[in-house]
Amino acid sequence: MAKGNRGLPPSFKLDIPDQGGPVQLGDYLDEVDAAPVARPAAPRPAPQTTPPAPAEPNAASENVVEFRRPHVATEETPRSVERAEPRPAPQADEPAAPKRRRRRIPKAPPRKQINTTPETQRMIDEIIDYVQTYSIQRDAKASEIFHALVLTLHESLEELDLSNVPARGRWGTPTAQAFPITLKSAFKTAISKSQKKNPR
Repeated sequence: MAKGNRGLPPSFKLDIPDQGGPVQLGDYLDEVDAAPVARPAAPRPAPQTTPPAPAEPNAASENVVEFRRPHVATEETPRSVERAEPRPAPQADEPAAPKRRRRRIPKAPPRKQINTTPETQRMIDEIIDYVQTYSIQRDAKASEIFHALVLTLHESLEELDLSNVPARGRWGTPTAQAFPITLKSAFKTAISKSQKKNPR
């Protein structure tokens, strides 16, 4: 299969007229000079202050009748001004409106955390179980039982003598381990003395 000839076809012609020299192109300054100059606008005529002369009655071309509009007095409706009217004071016979009281949110009771050893926790559980088993109140709470214990000791504060309780000392020493036991003995003695004075 024959391949086509590459390049311009033989029928293409480029005719350049012979001017006998290079082409002269204009400068951009020539275009600015050739631009039309804007002329200032003509001043507007001043309005006439004197009325025109009255037309002659015999001139037919000047016979023009002017109809004037009747003058109607238009009254502008004033805009309504909104003013805050003062509320009338309540009379003596009328009952005064009740004041709204803010609802007070009850505060949660303060709580104290007590850290206990596993042995102390076991004894607390046994006390709660004993009270719930052998008392009429089967659902006695731990807070109620603890309150009863604190109430018993608090009533015996006048008889409580802590002069024989030694200092605890460092943690892990024999005196630190014996400190709760000596406190227990002082508490029992104070409760016993208070019970003898005020048997209930």
